[in-house]
Amino acid sequence: MKRMRAKKKVTLILVVTALLVWFVFCLPSPLFNDPNSTVLEDASGNLLAAKITSDGQWRFPQPDSIPEKFAVAVTLFEDEYFYYHPGINPVSLFRAIRQNIIAGKTISGGSTITMQTIRLSRKGRHRTIPEKLIEMIQAVRLECSVSKKQILNYYTSHAPYGGNVVGLDAAAWRYYNRRPDQLSWAETASLAVLPNAPSFIFPGKNTSRYKKKRDRLLDKLCSRKIIDRETCELSKAEPLPGTPFPIPSSTPHLLARAVKEGLSGKRVHTTIDGALQEKVNRIVDDYHGVLSQNEIHNIAAIILNVKNGTVLAYTGNTNCPDENSGKDVDVILAPRSSGSILKPFLYASMLQDGALLPGMLVPDIPTQIGGYAPKNFEETFDGAVPASEALARSLNVPAVRMLQEYGQEKFYQQLRNMQFPTIDMPAAHYGLSIILGGAEVTLWDLTNEYLRMAQSLEGVHPLTEASYVYSESINQGKKESYSRQFDDAAIWLTFEALSTLNRPWQETGWEEFQSSQKVAWKTGTSFGHRDAWSIGVTPEYVVGIWTGNADGEGRPGLTGVSVASPIMFKIFKLLNTGSWFEKPLHGFKQARVCAKSGFLASDACDSVITIQVPERGVQTPVCPYHEIIHLDKSRTYRVNSDCYPVYDMVTEKWFVLPPVQEWYYRRKDPSYKILPPMMNGCASESIKNMAVIYPRASAKIFIPRELDGKPGKTVFEIAHRLRDIAVYWHLDDQFMGTTIGTHRIELNPAPGIHHITAVDANGETLSWRFEILEK
Repeated sequence: MKRMRAKKKVTLILVVTALLVWFVFCLPSPLFNDPNSTVLEDASGNLLAAKITSDGQWRFPQPDSIPEKFAVAVTLFEDEYFYYHPGINPVSLFRAIRQNIIAGKTISGGSTITMQTIRLSRKGRHRTIPEKLIEMIQAVRLECSVSKKQILNYYTSHAPYGGNVVGLDAAAWRYYNRRPDQLSWAETASLAVLPNAPSFIFPGKNTSRYKKKRDRLLDKLCSRKIIDRETCELSKAEPLPGTPFPIPSSTPHLLARAVKEGLSGKRVHTTIDGALQEKVNRIVDDYHGVLSQNEIHNIAAIILNVKNGTVLAYTGNTNCPDENSGKDVDVILAPRSSGSILKPFLYASMLQDGALLPGMLVPDIPTQIGGYAPKNFEETFDGAVPASEALARSLNVPAVRMLQEYGQEKFYQQLRNMQFPTIDMPAAHYGLSIILGGAEVTLWDLTNEYLRMAQSLEGVHPLTEASYVYSESINQGKKESYSRQFDDAAIWLTFEALSTLNRPWQETGWEEFQSSQKVAWKTGTSFGHRDAWSIGVTPEYVVGIWTGNADGEGRPGLTGVSVASPIMFKIFKLLNTGSWFEKPLHGFKQARVCAKSGFLASDACDSVITIQVPERGVQTPVCPYHEIIHLDKSRTYRVNSDCYPVYDMVTEKWFVLPPVQEWYYRRKDPSYKILPPMMNGCASESIKNMAVIYPRASAKIFIPRELDGKPGKTVFEIAHRLRDIAVYWHLDDQFMGTTIGTHRIELNPAPGIHHITAVDANGETLSWRFEILEK
């Protein structure tokens, strides 16, 4: 008998223990395992965009808390004693049992909010008595695990609100197009009664019953002194929610980026300024409406905050209705041909390394390097142009010649140090064309490089490794400092060159961009008019624009200055800016430079100015373009001691360009004084009057046939610094003709190696070899 009692006691203990263990572990972990929508919020917590869940629901991630106004309304309607019971309310249960017995069917469940939370987590279960008992036990267990606020958060975040809307956050945006904490008492009450009967929400269905439920809740709030009578009556007069609003989609491409970067199903807090984002979207839409008439379908825009490196607006593409427009491509992250947009980095590199001064003349003449023959956009030449002007006007030939002088490998390594991940081929793959669009970059990487330059000038340290589009709560631990690539003197001089508003006539339309704002801006246009870039910088903001077609189709007139820049300046007008970068206090040295050539002054310079240059700028060469010459008393001829008395000579300092540069330069600058000729009888000096324009020595030329089948011709051209002098042309010692003024002749040599000789009327000779190729 004792043994039996002991056995029963042990069994009882084991059963109780098992029940206690089951009670402890009866709750699933996590309580809810439903997929969530990916939600993007702006810096103020407003919804930017959201992605529907895989099961077709708008179910936002559970927030940290719910608005107190809604907590009051929902507990008063669903579970008045929520804060007092342990998960089950015996009074409510007995009342429900009594009502069901009287009605002969189930009309009330007597469930508390905690029990309803458990039922929501156990979706798909049949509503039976055993299931009800399990709900009750798990409700008590849940009460032992988390706070009442957490339970209420569980409930409001997972309750159905009609249709495919789950949770308070999604319901507030779907039915009222704003955050839950911005709802009125009428709107709050309208949503608080929905989980009890979510089918009410369908427009035009059960409207009167829905209104009665809402108004009963408002009366109850009034009777409890939570709202006053006036608020109650005014709230009753407010309409019920109608046709659901579409979920906002201000930044669809940023949403797709967040999903791709592992933030799917999360609430992503961004640095985006929601109001600014909407304005930028409208500007992009407006310009797209115009550009689409020229079959230009895609535009990307981004705004960065210089002070903290955050992204303020992110428009990855246009909202083009054409399904084949490539509208889903996030062009901010898409590698595209750079055009001329990398030129400022070469300019800053050369300034910093003592290879250039801002006013130094750079040759702008027909150029062929190997098989590469760059041309300016307008296909004209200036002969020689100050480096800063060449940058501001985005001249291609000076940029290529500067790159050749600086060193292609050196500049390539600089770009690699600047973290352009898309420039991933060896330097030889790009060649000199890297400065004119031979490499691909992204708008994201470009704007970040300009951002770091601006941050360096503004004293923002450490420089950001990349701009931040997600708030620090998400990006925590991912901030990295970035080593400076340019010193402040080089950056400041580069921005000064880029801020020139009085652009030349070639860049038509620049007048429209003038405003009170000083902006350092650079454009770029890729080969074939496939990509148009414009990036602007102020001490406060960086604005980047790309326009074109995502599929790479080029369009006539698609240029950075005519298409991308107007969008950029339109956006700048939205921004509160007007200051300019302070000139750095350090990093400069004083230098005496030649006013005409921009080089360090030599004794031959006729006009010298003192300017501040980067520290290593004092290592640049002295002026090669000034000569000390001797003239006769009339200043008409050059002379020397072999033919003219020394005591009668007039000595002058003369600005002399090489013949080819001079030939183009004097067309642009009428004030240029040509070097006087040598007096008859005087021995010729070392200064050459002639130089080859085309073809270069040892060139290999293929001459195609004309359309009528006749053999074609090739043009031979030289420059001569003396006006109206005759030049006599000889091909393989055979006289071919005479030119005066413009020295250009068309010839049709046979295949093979030839010599061409040009002799001017003074006997100066120019001779070189070339080869005509077989077909």
